[in-house]
Amino acid sequence: MTAIWRSLPFPKYLLPIAPLALVLHFIQVGGVLSHFLLAALGILGLVVVIGAATEEVALRTGPVWGGLLNATFGNVTELIIALIALKHGSYAVLRASLTGSILGNLLLLLGLAMVAGGIKHKSQKFNRTGAAASVQMLALALFALVIPSVTLHFHGVMELPPEAVGPVVEKLSLGIAIILLIVYVLHLLFSLWTHSFTYRSDEAALHEEPKWSLRAAVLLLVVAVVLVALCAEAFVASLDHMIKDGSMPLSEVFLGVVVVAVIGNAAEGSVAIVAAAKNKMELAFQVAMSSAIQIALLVAPILVIASFIFVADPLTLAFSPLELLALWGAVLIAAFTLQDGESNWFEGTMLLAVYAAFALAFWFHP
Repeated sequence: MTAIWRSLPFPKYLLPIAPLALVLHFIQVGGVLSHFLLAALGILGLVVVIGAATEEVALRTGPVWGGLLNATFGNVTELIIALIALKHGSYAVLRASLTGSILGNLLLLLGLAMVAGGIKHKSQKFNRTGAAASVQMLALALFALVIPSVTLHFHGVMELPPEAVGPVVEKLSLGIAIILLIVYVLHLLFSLWTHSFTYRSDEAALHEEPKWSLRAAVLLLVVAVVLVALCAEAFVASLDHMIKDGSMPLSEVFLGVVVVAVIGNAAEGSVAIVAAAKNKMELAFQVAMSSAIQIALLVAPILVIASFIFVADPLTLAFSPLELLALWGAVLIAAFTLQDGESNWFEGTMLLAVYAAFALAFWFHP
């Protein structure tokens, strides 16, 4: 156990905060803001364990399966927070967090990975064909997301009376969610079986031996996910309370796009950055792109379908114009950056600059 503790990165020192946050939340001691901050810090500590455990499993599977595993278990945190936000009816924060997760993976996470790898290595390579296929998948998802958004914001063009807009947007969102889920399943079939060779780099990642046993990695992964679910309940409950009583100084959109998304994606973020620093850019790229694709094609559809089953007021995929602009901007910029199959620290810096610009725009968003 000592060896496992030593192998964890610096945020491991946040781990003791998780049980403290849970105790204070459930016995209702302290202010709501302190509950929110402690739960957020506790989640950040736990996602380090999730990231490290999934990386240990990924070392036994290769970059494509490893990227999928890292993205999947990294998005477990995002999905748990989103489902709890759905239960609380925090739809504005929820939709903003989906936007922020895609932005964060394409701009913040890839940017940090490129900078971390570029500091030590002049140029790092990854598979161009796999990059193009991933960007195409995201573009397809965004085209689908535009449909309910356009229906909501420009229903006059479609000659819909105002009273018919809501039901139409709900039905469109449900239908598109089902289509995106089907496409995601086909994407898995394409990337992991029939055309897995298109996602392999000619320059294989440096071989690294696992530091943990498989049993220890799986056990810690399960425990961390359970604790994240409990901390997420405290996190969302305190956030919802502050929004409703007006004590939260930040807008719901900024909270979702930046704060909630960064916390939710911290697990795969730590894995991708560490992998890039170790000159394993293929794995870092697979983690970031797989995570963004999963948010658009898996997490968002699951939330929409779950809302139709469990919630009286269904969640729709109607995003604000600024959110759509940010999503399209992130995909286009990522496409231009990734088209040559190489990365360096300056390209990473440019991605970070664009992310900062969008974050500033959402800061001033009402």
